[in-house]
Amino acid sequence: MAVALGKRKRVEAKAAAPVSKRPAKKEEPEESDSEDMRDAFRRAFEAKFKPLAGVTKKEKAPEPEEGDEEDESEEDDDWEGISEDDEEPSKTVEVVEVTGPTRSERLSKAELKAFMSSKPPTQPSKKPATSNKKDDSDDDADAMNLKNDLALQRLLKESHLLDASSPANLLAGPTGKNRHKATDLRIQALGSKASILEQKNMPMSHRKGIKAKAAAKEATRRREARENGIILEKERKDKAKDAGKKRERGVGGPGVGRFSGGTLRLSKRDVASITGEGRGGFGGGKKGGKRR
Repeated sequence: MAVALGKRKRVEAKAAAPVSKRPAKKEEPEESDSEDMRDAFRRAFEAKFKPLAGVTKKEKAPEPEEGDEEDESEEDDDWEGISEDDEEPSKTVEVVEVTGPTRSERLSKAELKAFMSSKPPTQPSKKPATSNKKDDSDDDADAMNLKNDLALQRLLKESHLLDASSPANLLAGPTGKNRHKATDLRIQALGSKASILEQKNMPMSHRKGIKAKAAAKEATRRREARENGIILEKERKDKAKDAGKKRERGVGGPGVGRFSGGTLRLSKRDVASITGEGRGGFGGGKKGGKRR
C-alpha cells in the first residue's frame, strides 16, 4: 500500500513536534512492585531467621516533577559546594551474633544399649569423670623425685661399701670389688636367694675362714653403729642352724612314717622300728637265749 505524501504528512509532523518538546515522565511501575515484593520477603525472612547483615532499606527517591526542574536548575547555580557542617555522620553497621543451643554429648554404646533395653537398670548410671591431664611440668617433677628416691635407697644400702678416704668414689659410686658387691646386693634385693660371689666348691678350711671373717666384720659394723646411735637393718638368722632340729609333727598326725596324698608312706627304718628286727634275736631277746 502506497504512503500518502503532501500536506497530511506535514500536519502529522507539526502535531508530533509539541508532544516531543514536553519531557516524558519516567514510569517504573514494574521496578517499584519488585522492590516492594523484595521488602516483604525480606521482612518475613528476618522475622523467622537471623536478620541479614549489611542489608539496608533503600529509600525511594521522590519522582521529579515538571515544575521542580526549573527550581533545581536555579539551586544548582547558587550551590557553592559541601561544607563541613552539611556533612552527615556516617552510619555504623551493627552486627548481631546469635548463638544457638550447643549439641548435647553423645551417649556411649553401653549407655545407649542400657537405655534401649527393656530391663530396668540395676545401678544408677554415672557419667564417666573426665580425667584431667596433668601438666608436663608435674610429670617431669614426679619422674625426677622417683629417680632421686631410688638413688637415695641405693646409697643407704651401699654406704658401707664406699671408701671415705677417696671422695671421688662418693660421686662415681663403688669401684673394683665394691662394685661387684654392690651388684650382688642389688640382685639380692630383687629376689635372689644366693649370692653370686659365693663359691660352691672349695676346701672346708677356706670356707670356714671366709665365714668367720664375714661374721667378725658384721659384728664390728653393728657394734660401731650401736655406739654411734645408728639404726641398722634387722639381723637375719642363719637357716642352717635350724635345719638339724627335729621336725614338729601336727596334732593327730601319724607318729611313724610320712602321710601325703592320702597314703601313709613307711621307710625301711620305720618298718624295722615297728617290727623290732634291729634289736636282734627271736622276740627281741639277746642272741643265743638263756642257758639252762
